[in-house]
Amino acid sequence: MGKVDEIPASPMDFLLFPVWVHKKLSVKIIGLIFAFLFVGAFDMFFYQNLIEKDFFAGNPKILTFKFFLFIILSLLVGAIDVICTMIPISELAIMIGTRSEKYVSSRIPVILMKSYAVSHLLFVIPTLLYVYSGVNWELVDMTSTPQVRLLFSILVIVINFMPFFQLGVIYRTISVRTRIQVFGKLILIMATYFWMRFSGGAVMFFVSLFQDILLK
Repeated sequence: MGKVDEIPASPMDFLLFPVWVHKKLSVKIIGLIFAFLFVGAFDMFFYQNLIEKDFFAGNPKILTFKFFLFIILSLLVGAIDVICTMIPISELAIMIGTRSEKYVSSRIPVILMKSYAVSHLLFVIPTLLYVYSGVNWELVDMTSTPQVRLLFSILVIVINFMPFFQLGVIYRTISVRTRIQVFGKLILIMATYFWMRFSGGAVMFFVSLFQDILLK
């Protein structure tokens, strides 16, 4: 691939990841296995509190079986999530690049799928606090302690804004790995936003189904 214009360092590197991270996203398909597993494990582990569901209860043999089942189901749901979410966007990126005569690698689907997986790192800490804190957030009101109310307020704000930072991560990958101009990138990000909202429901169906299998 030809040299892509450098993007200067900025404070947003903390949330959107430095340019070198996006450049390191390889086009090797084998790496997608780890992307599928990470996204799938994220979906499965944070869908509901597995500790409260006694997932970690049982003797070593049962726990080993649960662990391998978790890995297999995570890989499956991760593949569904990553492929269904990013393949249509990748095809759109290739089409925009072709029409605008701007270079877009034929391996951009692999790059964007890995970028999507990396963007999930933004959600790990806030989602961990929300799901596994032991607090029933639905019951938080003015009678709750100031500490709980403050944490709830922060988590709500952070979690609501995280999807936009996730889009920012994908936007930066497109900026670093393609020559698509700003207008084309904005079209891609808008399409990604609406497509992720649409495909998210289908992904959650499979997550719910696989969680039922895992817990039963």
